[in-house]
Amino acid sequence: MPVSALDYARAHGDAYLQTLDAFLRIPSISTLPESAPDMQRAAAWLADHMRRIGLQNVTISPTAGHPVVYGEWLGAGPTAPTLLVYGHYDVQPVDPLERWQSPPFEPTVRGEYLYSRGVSDDKGQLFMVLAAVESYLCSEGRLPINIKIMAEGEEEIGSPHLTAWVRQERERLACDAVLICDSAMLDARTPLISYGTRGLTYMEVTVYGPANDLHSGTFGGVVDNPLNVLVRILARLQEGTTHRVTIPGFYDRVRPLNEEERALLRRVPMDEETIRRLTGVPAPAGEEEFTWLECGTVRPTLDIHGIRGGFTGEGSKTVIPSVATAKVSMRLVPDQDPDEIARLFTNYVYHLAPDTVRVAVRTLNLARPSVVDLRAPAIRAAAQALTLGFGVEPLYMREGGTLPIIPDFQETLTTDVVLMGFGLRDDNVHAPNERFYLPNFHRGIETLIHFFHLLGKG
Repeated sequence: MPVSALDYARAHGDAYLQTLDAFLRIPSISTLPESAPDMQRAAAWLADHMRRIGLQNVTISPTAGHPVVYGEWLGAGPTAPTLLVYGHYDVQPVDPLERWQSPPFEPTVRGEYLYSRGVSDDKGQLFMVLAAVESYLCSEGRLPINIKIMAEGEEEIGSPHLTAWVRQERERLACDAVLICDSAMLDARTPLISYGTRGLTYMEVTVYGPANDLHSGTFGGVVDNPLNVLVRILARLQEGTTHRVTIPGFYDRVRPLNEEERALLRRVPMDEETIRRLTGVPAPAGEEEFTWLECGTVRPTLDIHGIRGGFTGEGSKTVIPSVATAKVSMRLVPDQDPDEIARLFTNYVYHLAPDTVRVAVRTLNLARPSVVDLRAPAIRAAAQALTLGFGVEPLYMREGGTLPIIPDFQETLTTDVVLMGFGLRDDNVHAPNERFYLPNFHRGIETLIHFFHLLGKG
């Protein structure tokens, strides 16, 4: 039992939160070009903090986009296991700003929660790993394992340059396991180990009609309205009664659940009232022949994220727009291929388009789904650590979200990936008033200390 490291973490919990405050105040929004200086500032802050807590060979590695911050401690020796930790220092935009109860980059405690953009996704959780490392190094002078920590600045925009960087640095990143703390627990007291993530195909559909906006009284009924056409196309991508995607071939490669996975899912409580509480919807929806939990984790989806075109201001304006655009994503499961789904989507949209307009389809983002081996030693160590940290054995399920880097780690580094997060499902990630449950900030640091200890014991 790593008593001294645990004692140190408990004695310095408030100091850790004060340090995290400075990290959270940097508005490192990777998708905004005007935030590029803040991205550099966040990378520099992280590198300085890594050096301060005792990590060595700290670098800020440039990419074609935002840099990757890397640091390591290899003092446990060549026979000890090596853990690679992945996180990201970029955050989502804050829109709509008026819905924030406190400024998004001024960390604020209300009740038992710390509110700030990035506090759950992923600055806060990345910082917890650094706090666990600091607790060990400051109390015992060493770690029971070798550790390598990398943090990218492009996760929120699909990690477009990370795969190339990982392949380029595969020797430096060589490890026995990868740890990612960028997910949620089932609830405030029930830890969760995620053993897979959904992939993603993100598309943009644009319908071009007349050369200019037209008066709907003069040309309505004569010219096909691009918004009308777009809505008709979008409506035919999914069956309204069954929620099944209608794209030919979409489900051909979906890997069915085995009995072991079904048994794991049956242990996870997810009733209608829980969904209502987490989302605020009147009732849940989904494919009729699958449970709500299956629909949210192990089944593919199609969602429309935005439609742009015409007039949306106050009052009325009778205009036929010249252009209408929609953004559509599909979450994918093993063994669906994102490139293939993009082709199937594109072909089907062109098939549905009438010859009264011109349609363009563009692929914006692709990410592969992933599944990890639950029997891996690192995952068994994580389960023990979570039990020690929270007093409850973890549950297991696949994540509904996407982490593009996991398949790259699996292929390039040929290693196991542990997805063990400490956020909550109502943390408002990607939404106004993002928050983190403070009791689990401290429990999470202790859990990570246990994880390092158990991994070192083998």
